Amino acid sequence: MWKDESKTSFSYYLFQTMLWIAIATALVLFMPNSMLATFKLLPLMDESAHIFGMLFILSSTYLVIDFCSSIIANARHKARQQQLSEQIQDRVKTLTSGERAVLREFYLQRQTSLWLPSQECEVKSLLNSGVLIAVDFYATTRRNDEGAKEVELMISHIARQHLTKSRLKLPQGKPNGEDITYLKLARPSYLSPVAQLKRSA
Repeated sequence: MWKDESKTSFSYYLFQTMLWIAIATALVLFMPNSMLATFKLLPLMDESAHIFGMLFILSSTYLVIDFCSSIIANARHKARQQQLSEQIQDRVKTLTSGERAVLREFYLQRQTSLWLPSQECEVKSLLNSGVLIAVDFYATTRRNDEGAKEVELMISHIARQHLTKSRLKLPQGKPNGEDITYLKLARPSYLSPVAQLKRSA
């Protein structure tokens, strides 16, 4: 069944209704006369065949239109996803030092999501480009100790594929003293302090 995933929506119930009407009317219309006689449906067919025919045409037309619309919608969705993937792939090649520092935090803290101030230019830029996305569908916010608005963000699945250690300027192995000093100094001031930088994942 190709209709939308929500089983509580009006469109879902409309689809189900049309589907069962099409099946029921098709069975009656294309059933052999011998079977119609067995089920004593011949008088009903003689009186209401045109009604069954109209219901079958209407429901079948709806299902065909719905099926075609779903195919077109899926094709458009795939095209948008492909376009977004290309845009993000190009975007991660031109990260600023501040943006790289924000993205490094996910690896340094070994967290899949972080609460970040959404009004900071680096965070806002990464959000607008699709590199970062909100964990919560409603992008629920909170206030930090300084009163700045924060939103829980994670690196998008598309961006994660293209964020290599070299692109984020992360050490390839266990960080030495020089690496740790660089990573600490490069951290944006609005990020919460980290007592100990962990080995990058």
